[in-house]
This record gives sequence, structure tokens and C-alpha cells, in this order.
Amino acid sequence: MTREGRDRAVVAGGSPPGTDLAGTPPAQPRVSRRWVVAYVLAMVGIAAGWFGPIQILLPAQAARIAGDDGKEQLLALVTASGAVASMVANPLWGALSDRLRTRWGRRRPVAVAGTVVGVVGLLLLAAADSPATMAVGWATVQIGLNGPMAALAAMMADRVPEEQRGVVGAWFGIAQTIGLVVGTAVAVVAGEGPAGYVAIAVAVPALGVSILLVHHEPPLGDRAPDGAVAAPRPSWRALRPTADYAWVWTLRLLLNMVNALLLLYLYYYLTDGIHVPDGSAGTWVLVLTGSAALVTVGVAAVGGVLSDRWGRRRVFVASSAVLLGASALVMATLPPLPVVMAATVLFGVGWGLYVSVDLAVLTAVLPDASTRATMLGVGNVAASLPQVLAPVVAAPLVTSAGGYPLLYGVAAGLAVAALVGVRFLRVR
Repeated sequence: MTREGRDRAVVAGGSPPGTDLAGTPPAQPRVSRRWVVAYVLAMVGIAAGWFGPIQILLPAQAARIAGDDGKEQLLALVTASGAVASMVANPLWGALSDRLRTRWGRRRPVAVAGTVVGVVGLLLLAAADSPATMAVGWATVQIGLNGPMAALAAMMADRVPEEQRGVVGAWFGIAQTIGLVVGTAVAVVAGEGPAGYVAIAVAVPALGVSILLVHHEPPLGDRAPDGAVAAPRPSWRALRPTADYAWVWTLRLLLNMVNALLLLYLYYYLTDGIHVPDGSAGTWVLVLTGSAALVTVGVAAVGGVLSDRWGRRRVFVASSAVLLGASALVMATLPPLPVVMAATVLFGVGWGLYVSVDLAVLTAVLPDASTRATMLGVGNVAASLPQVLAPVVAAPLVTSAGGYPLLYGVAAGLAVAALVGVRFLRVR
């Protein structure tokens, strides 16, 4: 219907398309199980593309290129350069997605383009044999994979009703955890070398194709067959963050920083701090992250349902901060390996509680529907910025007299700061 036609309908006593007879937008229909499964698979692929390299491939590659004396510094340089690229890329992909008007919608073209760039970056890493090529390859991966990441986050805000966001948001977080395990497992099975990058480069698009087939985006102002309604054209005035948005962003930064500090040097923590047998660090990283992931998945699945049922999110964030801080304190004591395993399970519970409500909390404080992808991209900076800050903070701590106890003590302090910040969070 043309604009003139809509105006005539309103003058005649009707309502524009996408509104009820009272002139208010109808409630969003619930998303189908098929849509959720496709959504989760796509996120698993993106997470595998990120965490397979971070957990196994990049540390092993840094050790081969720089040797034992320079591996920490090279890993810090590479991960920091990638995180800087991620911080810039995610909001830009989001802004592009908000402004695109194509026959395929706004989100799917961004998902496809970003995936292609990410695959190119993974293949560059497979061939990298110097610090410079490692840094360029990882930055390319980060730039690329932030495209589908921004698109998926915006799809949730576009398509999922408020009363279903706890469950879908929890599965979004669960998918990241599953992707961590998948990426780590692929890297270990492939021998912690170039073949791992190639295998992940195949897995990312293979897992992402299903959401492109089931997610329907209508032209501007119309409704798709599955009930999705296109957002209005964005306005620059809609980019101003609210105080609630700022607090959610800050808490996201603090808790993701705790996560990054706990996981970034896990490979080296096991070899240099816990002194696991030579050659077994990669296997133990897989065991520990797999154990934490199983717990995270179970806790997040239950937490998402409960947060929707209770209509409360804040208590989950507070509990997460307490448990993540406790896990960091245990690891700071450099305990025996069985205690490290218990600490990673504790970490899994805490992280599961957080991811069960993370995206639901963020989407609840978005300033305007027309800038969803852009502001979600800015929100994702809070998740990627710790990847820049963690190496900067961790490298001097690990190489100082304080070593790993100091590193994990700092992580516990950040968890306490997040707990204090929860009191200012006005989301229920």
C-alpha cells in the first residue's frame, strides 16, 4: 500500500497496516521452534570461528612463531589488534544493517557479507608464518564475523517478543558456549595447526546457512508471512543512549572482562602455573572448557525460562557476579588440577546465569526501534573491548612477581565492581 493509500485508510476510519483498530501496533507473534534452532546453529558457527582460534589455535601458533620467551606478548598483540577491529566493525555492521533496503531484507545481506570476510581471515591465519600476518588474519576474522553477529542480535530485537526473550536470549548465550566447545574440539582434533583454521572456515558458513532460509524480512512498513514487521527508517536522534542503556553497557563490560581474564591465558596457566604434563595443555583446555560449557548450557536453559516466567533479570546478573568472582579467587590460589576443574564448573554456573538474561536485558533498554542493530553493535563493544583490555592488563600481571594469582585476583575485583553496579540497574 502506498503512503497516500495508508493516509486515506486512516481518514476513512481504518488503521494503517501493522496496527490494530485502536491504532496501536499488535503484539509480536512468538517465534517458531524451527526459527530458534536455525538461530542457535548460526551463533554456534560464529562462536566456533572466534573461540577455536582464541582457545587453541592462536596460542599454539604464537608459541611456534615467537617461542616460549615471546609467546605471551605475541598472543596479546594479535588478540588486541583483533579486538580493536571488532570494536569498530560491530557498530558499523549494525549501522549498515539499519540503513539497508534490499529485496533480501536488512539483516541477511550483512550476515552473508560478514561471513565471507571472516572465512577469508581464517584462511589467512592458516597460512600465517609471522607476527604481522597473524595480526592481519585475526583482525580480518574479527571484522568479518562481527557482521553475522550484529545481524543475529538485531534479528532477536526485530522478531522476538518480550515474553520470549529470556528463552531465546539464553539460547543465544548457550550457542556461544557450544561454539566454544565445537571450535576448541575442532582445533584439538585437527592438531592445533593450519588444518584447524581450514576446518573452522568450513564450519562457520555451513552452520549459518539455515537462518538465512527461515528468517523472513518484509519491505519497509509491511508484515512478513511469519509476522515480522519492518522497522522505520533510522534517525540520528535515536542514537542517544539512555542512562539505563549506559548502566547495562557498563555491567556487560565488567562481566565480559572477568570472562576474558579467566580464559585468555588458560592455555599458559595450565602449563606454567599448574604445570600439567608437556603436550597435554590443549587437551586440558578442551576438558575444562567442555565441563564449564555443559554447566553453562544447563544453567542458561533453566535461567532463561525462569527469567521469562518471573519477569526478573537483575537477580541473575547479581548471582553471576558473585559466582564468577568466587571462581577467580579459587584459581588465584594455583590449586591442584581437580580444584581447577571445580573452579571452572563454578565459572560455568556463573556464566550460565549471566548469558540467560544478557541479551534480554540489553534489548530491553534499546533507545529506539529504528536503530536496534546500531545500538546493539555499540552494546557489543562492551563484549569485544575486554579482548583489547585483557591482554593489556594480563600480560604485565602474568610476567610480574604476582603472576597468575594477581591476574585472577584482579578478575575477582572486577566481579565485585559488577555486583555493586547491579544496584543501579533499573531492569527488573
